[in-house]
Amino acid sequence: MCSSRLNGYAHGKPASCPPARLEHPIAQLAATGVPILLLHGRHDMTFPVSGVQRAAAMLPSCQAVVLEEAGHMAHVDQPSAWLDAIAHFLG
Repeated sequence: MCSSRLNGYAHGKPASCPPARLEHPIAQLAATGVPILLLHGRHDMTFPVSGVQRAAAMLPSCQAVVLEEAGHMAHVDQPSAWLDAIAHFLG
């Protein structure tokens, strides 16, 4: 929550927060130049794996890992593989 919303007004004007979503998230991430890990479950019904593949193609510093036997909760479905992917990325 924005702190200006706590009192309802900021400097005599109605308070507002920045948008909850970035306008161009992939471009903004790519511009950072930092290494990025996209860790995804193949059977995720909320966020299809095709979106991860498209994002990875647009992020030069990205490593995409798809866990074949996992869904949206990949860290629960395949905890060892999830941790291995993170360790490899950080290693």
